[in-house]
Amino acid sequence: MAVRRKRLEVARLAFWLAAGFWVFLVGGVFASNQLQPYQMFEDGYRAARSLIEESLQTRPSVLIERRYDGDGVTRHDPARAHAGLTLMEGWFARGAELRLVDMAGGVVHRWPADFFEIWPDPQHVFPKTNVPAGPFNYHTQGIWLFPDGSVVINFAEVGTVKMDRCGAVQWTIDRMTHHSITPNPDGSFWIPAKGDVRDLPDSLLLPGVSEEELLDSRGWYEDRLLLVGADGRIAREISVLQALFDGGIERELLDVGRFSSLDPTHVNDVEVVTPTLARRIQGIEAGDLLISIRQMHMLAILDERTGRMKWRHIGPWVRQHDPDITDEGTIEVFDNGTMELVLDRIPGSSLVSLDPATGRTRTLYPLPGEEGFHTEIMGTHQLLANGNRLITESLAGRVFEIDARGKVVWEYVKPYDQSHAALIESAIRYDESYFEVRDWSCP
Repeated sequence: MAVRRKRLEVARLAFWLAAGFWVFLVGGVFASNQLQPYQMFEDGYRAARSLIEESLQTRPSVLIERRYDGDGVTRHDPARAHAGLTLMEGWFARGAELRLVDMAGGVVHRWPADFFEIWPDPQHVFPKTNVPAGPFNYHTQGIWLFPDGSVVINFAEVGTVKMDRCGAVQWTIDRMTHHSITPNPDGSFWIPAKGDVRDLPDSLLLPGVSEEELLDSRGWYEDRLLLVGADGRIAREISVLQALFDGGIERELLDVGRFSSLDPTHVNDVEVVTPTLARRIQGIEAGDLLISIRQMHMLAILDERTGRMKWRHIGPWVRQHDPDITDEGTIEVFDNGTMELVLDRIPGSSLVSLDPATGRTRTLYPLPGEEGFHTEIMGTHQLLANGNRLITESLAGRVFEIDARGKVVWEYVKPYDQSHAALIESAIRYDESYFEVRDWSCP
């Protein structure tokens, strides 16, 4: 009996091992070909995982530990600071919002930024894993404020909305828009957006990138530039990737593709070329588009009609943001930099000026002896009317103003909670005379 029982146990073990092998083999066939019921189980697993992660989440994952003490305005020199109201967007203790702050740090007005109220059924987002799983899984990314208090807001890679002063939706752009909103004199805007990877032509596939990988990616592969009318309708769009392919810089694309083949460009700003800048670069015209291509550490100028690339410049900045054109026709760049790689400069982030006529660059801030700062991603800067500069150290939850000597004359620090900093994606200072609004209250 003992021998028979042992043989029976061995037979059962062999059966289950064989059954397990065949289940694994058949499952692999279904998985590799994306067949049902594999896809049903995969979708269910992802949904359940997102639900569990969201239920355990207590703050946005992008937030970092606090770097600065204080809460609100921590430094202010009224004699040297440029007085006004500062618009900030980001993640605060109350959630995602825009807030208008006075020089003392008081909140003059708030605009809600609730993705789920604006898009209860966001069919335009692909893949569906890009749809925010909950209130901690999205943030705003690009704003434009009108004198009447209405505002246009990008939600990163999931859409754009125009709201009135009290948050009523006036229109939406149901595209995967992101990063920046650049106004034109006629009331239209240039806004970057991600192209739908399902519509990508094979000619724009980098070597080693398959269609299957694209469909399973974040959908960030192709950046487009949308010309959006004042009514929110898209009038024209330009493919940045097509411009780079047509411009004959495949080598640079292949180099960056080794590290980020499913997000090869990552455009994070669009600026309209001014007459003074156009005069400094041969073949460039006012109205062309200056864009920041983060993954390639590149600035490029495209024809605003055809999308043809006319000019480009790489570095010395690292993963830059927010190039601004000065009245003199130079370009000032927010160099995100790195704390590990010095590149003959102060480690951390900096502001860098480029003379496009000569290709020469120089650091504007910080210079030796001046306070350093660093935000690995995001970050903006603004040249104010009195020559001061407003700088957003995004991940640190800090906005500060420096004078012409590099001295901090105003500083705003915001924690999210006791351990983590708020996220301040960008900040813009406005003169109070800019606004038509005298009473910011809402029903």
